[in-house]
Amino acid sequence: MARCWALRALEGAYTLGQGVGLVVLLAAGGFVPVLGRWLRDELSDWSGVVETLGGVRVETQTTDPDADFGPVIAKADAPALFTLVEEVARRVGVRPPGQIRLAYLPCCGVVAWGRGGRGRALMLGLPLLNVLSRLELRAVLAHELAHLAKGDATGAAHSMRFTEALGRALDAAPKHSRSPLRLWAQACRSAAETLLAPMARGQEARADRAAASIAGGEAAASALVKVALVQPIFREVLEYYDSSDPDLLNLYAFFRAFWDRMPDPLLTSLRHTLLADHRGPIDPAHPPLLDRLALVQSYPQAPSPLVDQAPSAHDLGDLEALEQMLHNRLFGLARVEPSVFHRAGS
Repeated sequence: MARCWALRALEGAYTLGQGVGLVVLLAAGGFVPVLGRWLRDELSDWSGVVETLGGVRVETQTTDPDADFGPVIAKADAPALFTLVEEVARRVGVRPPGQIRLAYLPCCGVVAWGRGGRGRALMLGLPLLNVLSRLELRAVLAHELAHLAKGDATGAAHSMRFTEALGRALDAAPKHSRSPLRLWAQACRSAAETLLAPMARGQEARADRAAASIAGGEAAASALVKVALVQPIFREVLEYYDSSDPDLLNLYAFFRAFWDRMPDPLLTSLRHTLLADHRGPIDPAHPPLLDRLALVQSYPQAPSPLVDQAPSAHDLGDLEALEQMLHNRLFGLARVEPSVFHRAGS
C-alpha cells in the first residue's frame, strides 16, 4: 500500500515538474520553436508543446476500448462462459465484472474505470480459449478475479498504466535529447519502475495462490506453462500470416488448426525449452515462471469432472463466427495495443 501511494505521489510530481520545466523553458527562449510549429499549423494541444521542448507525451487513457481491449461479448454468445465466470467470482468473493471482452492476443487481464472501479471488464484472449481446458481456464479466471477482489485493477493498475505509458513514450521519443523535460521523465521512469516491481510481483503471487486454491495446484501450473508457451507461438504465426491470401482461413481458425496439429513430442520439447530457460523474459511486473510454478504446485490437486478437461472454447456459442469477427476487426484496425496487464511470457 505504501508503494502504491508513493507511485501516485510520483505521478503527481512528474506532472508538476513537467509543468514547471515547461514554463521555465518557454521563458528561456523555448517559445521560438513552439511559435514556429504553431505558425506551420503543427501544434494542436499542449502535448505538442511538450514534445517540441524535448518532453514526451504520456497517454494512459484508451480512446477506443474495442480496438485496445477487444469487443464485448453478450451472455447469449457464450452462456457457459458467463456461468463459469460467475461461479469463480463467487468463490473468490467478488462481484462478477460487468463486461467480458474477447482480446485479440493470447493474454488475459482485468481493467476497471470510474470512481471506485464501478466499471469493470474481464479480457480473455481468444487464442487462449483454444489452448486451455475448462479447468485451466478456471485457474486463469481465479487469478484475474483475485486482482479485482483485492483492488489491483483500480489504484494499483492506474500506477502501472502510468509507468508503462511513460516507458513507451520514452522508448518512442527521439534519442539523445538533453532537454530538462526528457531528463525529468527518465528519472521518474526509473523511480517508478523501482517502486512498481516489488508491488506488482506481490500482487501476482497473491493472485497465483487464489488460482491454485480454487482450481488446484496442477491446473494452475499447467495454465501458467500453456500461457507462457502459446504467446510466442501465436506471435510467430501472426508474423508469417498473410491476411491478403483469400485461400487461407481467418487468423484465429488458422491458429486453432495449427495448434491442434502440433505433434505432442514437439509440444513437450517446447515446454522443456521454456522451463530450462531459468532467466525467462525480462518482466519486472511478474515473478519468474519457475518461482510461480513452485508456488502453485505446493497446493493439492483439486478434483474435477471429466467435462472440465474439454477445451474452454467449447463454452463459446458460435466459435467460428467469433473468430471471423475478431479477424475482421483486427485487420481492419490501424493498430492494436497489447494488454497493459499481462506481457508475453507471463
